Amino acid sequence: MSAIVTQPHISVTPDPFEPCPELSTSISNETSSSHSIPIQKSNSTSRLGSLFSSHSSQSLKMTPTTNDGPLNRRRSSGAQSLASVESTEHRHRFGKSIGNLIASPASWTRKHWHQHRSEPASPSSPSANVPKLNEKYGHYVKPDKKASTKAAGATNKNNIGSGATAVIRLVQSNGRTLAVKEFIKRDKNEDQKEYLKRMHNEYCISKTVSGNVNVVETIDLVVDEHDRWCTVMEYCDGGDLFNLLTEKSTMTVMECACLFKQLMLGLAHLHHLGIAHRDIKPENLILTKGGTLKIADFGVADVVQTCFEKEPHVCHKWCGSEPFWSPELWNLKDKEDGYDGQALDIWSAAITYFCIRFQQLPFAVAFYTPGGRPTSPPQGAKAGSPAAVSAAASDGGDKAYGLYVEQRNKPQTCDIWDSFGGDTGTERLTKDEIECLAGMLDPNPETRWTVDQVLDSNWLRSVELCNDGELPNGWRHYHNTSDSK
Repeated sequence: MSAIVTQPHISVTPDPFEPCPELSTSISNETSSSHSIPIQKSNSTSRLGSLFSSHSSQSLKMTPTTNDGPLNRRRSSGAQSLASVESTEHRHRFGKSIGNLIASPASWTRKHWHQHRSEPASPSSPSANVPKLNEKYGHYVKPDKKASTKAAGATNKNNIGSGATAVIRLVQSNGRTLAVKEFIKRDKNEDQKEYLKRMHNEYCISKTVSGNVNVVETIDLVVDEHDRWCTVMEYCDGGDLFNLLTEKSTMTVMECACLFKQLMLGLAHLHHLGIAHRDIKPENLILTKGGTLKIADFGVADVVQTCFEKEPHVCHKWCGSEPFWSPELWNLKDKEDGYDGQALDIWSAAITYFCIRFQQLPFAVAFYTPGGRPTSPPQGAKAGSPAAVSAAASDGGDKAYGLYVEQRNKPQTCDIWDSFGGDTGTERLTKDEIECLAGMLDPNPETRWTVDQVLDSNWLRSVELCNDGELPNGWRHYHNTSDSK
């Protein structure tokens, strides 16, 4: 990459207040390391997992059984189930990106922020020229005591959220409350350059997709007084969708549809920019108090098509959360196998709608071996890969999913559509909802509906969209939030 620096025409680096230019594909390429899925004896009560119940007979848990409840689930930095849903080794998941346009992260920050500090960055302190959080935005402030401490997965009184790779805190700057994603410091086993590239890549993708009402706005990349990298973002005071569903699950069908349409509008923005999120789920969807939904957390997002490319690229490496995986991910035999990341987003969004509407997952996993017994892994499947693990499942996977696939010749008459609502006090899915969800839950990614097809469906064209709760006719959607009384 040193040769690139000598070329004088490469002189523009990303401005933290402008979309990052020239993002290239794919973050998860051959230089990345995927995390193998530990092969376990099939135990339907612990193999996967979620705080949502699965519609199938299997209990779905997204965390180990030793971590009970949302607080521990979020606090555990090593929380993994069948497949490291957000692998602790994803900190190595980097490849071609905006970072490839520069010689080193140190040179990137030196060129980018030279006006803040005149001395050159040293190898031991690559963030020397980066703006300091407290100088630009002030010191951390404690969350409002009146707000729910669990609204976004807070683990103590000083933060509003915590995950495997970062903690979310608050600052107040010029009368505006902002969220700060404080990244955990580099692991001793991780190369410093790769760590910095990970920070910059996530920032550049999240900055590039900012500017849409249904995507969290990313403002800046700074370091705090302890030299930890931080992303400054808009603060959404309604908590995340996961906690809304676990704490206050009663919503009208109109509210559910409004939230889902907002999700699809946010996804349309990402997909039209050539981005695949790859981890759509309730935990990564946050809300304002008025009920505006925003897509967050671009830690495993991938650039699948730049403005210079006519065709999108496939993604590599499995990531995200298995209950939201599309069937093709369970066929991946090794890290070189590719898949359509945007088609994955569509499947995950449909699963998320079941969580919103029924607080249930339609399938525990999107695979099933006929006969409900383990089988030999496909030729070439590496140990720990999704293909090897799905083949080794002693119960064959999810029988409900297997039945769904069998009935797909008439997708709108599948038994699964009649299995939700009605006797539970929740309205059944309408014909238009079924038509759209059947297109999104097509097991074949090549014929699965695109985001534009979803938004153009009879169902979503009829959904009245609110503006932070307010409808065009002056009425309101009274969206619940985790803090609602």
